[in-house]
Amino acid sequence: MRRPFRWRVPRVIWIHWTPGRSKRPKDWKRRLRVAGIPHEKPFQPFLPKRIPWTSLGLYAGVLGLAGMIFFNVPARTGPALPVTGHVGIPTKTSWLSRNLEKWKNNPSTLISWLDQGLPLAKISKESSHTFSWHVRSIIMTALADISGIELNSLERILQVEIPALSQVPSHVEGLTTHSRPLPRPKEQDAIDANLPGDNGRIWAELGTKPLVGIYQTHSHEAFWPALPKNSPTPYSTDWSKTVVQVGWWLAQDLNNRGIAVVQSRVDNMSQGLLPSYNESYHTAKRLLKWYPSVHILLDIHRSDKPLDETTAVIHGVKTARILLVVGSNKLLPNPYWHQNLELAIHIAHHLRSIAPGILQGDGIDMVPYRYNQQLAPGDLLIEIGGAYNTLAEERYAVNDLAKAISQVIRDKQYPS
Repeated sequence: MRRPFRWRVPRVIWIHWTPGRSKRPKDWKRRLRVAGIPHEKPFQPFLPKRIPWTSLGLYAGVLGLAGMIFFNVPARTGPALPVTGHVGIPTKTSWLSRNLEKWKNNPSTLISWLDQGLPLAKISKESSHTFSWHVRSIIMTALADISGIELNSLERILQVEIPALSQVPSHVEGLTTHSRPLPRPKEQDAIDANLPGDNGRIWAELGTKPLVGIYQTHSHEAFWPALPKNSPTPYSTDWSKTVVQVGWWLAQDLNNRGIAVVQSRVDNMSQGLLPSYNESYHTAKRLLKWYPSVHILLDIHRSDKPLDETTAVIHGVKTARILLVVGSNKLLPNPYWHQNLELAIHIAHHLRSIAPGILQGDGIDMVPYRYNQQLAPGDLLIEIGGAYNTLAEERYAVNDLAKAISQVIRDKQYPS
């Protein structure tokens, strides 16, 4: 009997061929797909291959340490500090302070490690403040460097949280309620009898409407030949043996050339070496606020390099060498670094012509840090000599530096 005719649905088989291969792949059968039937993978929910115990352990350790600190810090009963107040002011003894004090009394533990790994900790330990205060300063400095935010400035914090506030000017001209000039702050007329020149005024003014401002971040930096033989470190509060005296010589020489100068002799290292840049930041801001005519701002330092690198014979006389340090914007924003570099190039050019060989190396050191040079154009850090130079060698170098700066001002090669 003949079978009845039935229509068959044609099936198309697709074969994936890879050119250049003479042999069939091992999974060639699984590559055959029936036309019209989509290939679907079974649903596989996301499941970690293994539990990240290392990360969980680190998180738990950090949270546990934070909890121990917070739960053991005594409650504050006195007046609350403002958010813009100075960070790290010691009030009551906390759990962290007590343990740090124990480690401090045992020289074989934490303090010896810090002395080897962080030489600055040894210097700050010798101050009158507690050791825990300096540890908190290290932490706050690190947080400020990582975040790029001034943690003691309420304005900066709000600008980060509310970006629109950065577009609002801090002051608007013509909308002031004062019909007369603001009274002169008493701090501006403070006196320290140990300071050199200008009757010991902390803010020494030579001339009216100063064009050059001078301050010293590391105000205790001194010079070994001028210190007693038993001095443990090249730091001193005898201002006649420190960079404060060098800054005063520079102010005098500039004023003798007809340039009005203001020198801030504020002790920016009064709370130790680590917080000095935070202190000098506010000093420089006050200087620019009180003296808006300043267009060149100089931070005077001395280096720790060997004597042969910081000394040269200029015109037959031993003279301290000079290095101009310019901060950049590699780590933190610095809108004025191009203008600062241009000013440094002009000063270095005049120094080469006035005193050949007085510059250390190329004369200009570009660094990734800002050193408070983000405050205004024309802001430089100048290293004059080193710790092993004599005060006479510093005096000769300052005289040549004043000549170079006066020529820059004469040729109007500074930011206006």
